[in-house]
Amino acid sequence: RADTVVFGSRAAFTAAAAGLTTIDFGGIAPPSSVANFSSPLTLQGVTFSGSPTGAISVIDPGFFNPLFQFELAAVLGGFAFIEVTLPPGVTALGVDIMSTNPDGRSFEVVLSTGEVFVVGTPARPGRGFFGLTSDVAISSIRFTTVPVPGQQNAIPLLDNFTFGQAQGAAAVPEPATMLLLGTGLA
Repeated sequence: RADTVVFGSRAAFTAAAAGLTTIDFGGIAPPSSVANFSSPLTLQGVTFSGSPTGAISVIDPGFFNPLFQFELAAVLGGFAFIEVTLPPGVTALGVDIMSTNPDGRSFEVVLSTGEVFVVGTPARPGRGFFGLTSDVAISSIRFTTVPVPGQQNAIPLLDNFTFGQAQGAAAVPEPATMLLLGTGLA
């Protein structure tokens, strides 16, 4: 089982991780509009998909006020869920999470390692944060809003998706490095 540490603040997460890259989804959707993708969207080696067909959207904060107004920044939206496929070797990730529900909504977060977390989000337009470090690589993560009986399901939204390595995590050597080492030993 993986040794996973969960963070509720971006500052604590950033202090525990290294080599971080952040995807903020800004500039993808036209102003006051939405950019819909009928298949998964890949940015900086990370693939985002949603709904059973892979459809995903990037939503400008001016679109359909106040539903998508989260601190005047673009967000990524999935229709039923957001599935994220990561590049090899990622052992740290953090993300701002929110939902279209005005009172906030809990998210179920499922890692490729099989670990499951339930994380709450604040009322709109507030953002929650979910971050983690692990001693094993994470190949994917799935975000789904938790349904509430008698209420319409909320759309899961993400922003500032950050990924890298946990501090002190053993680096996985690249195949070319291993070949060079093997040749040197021979």
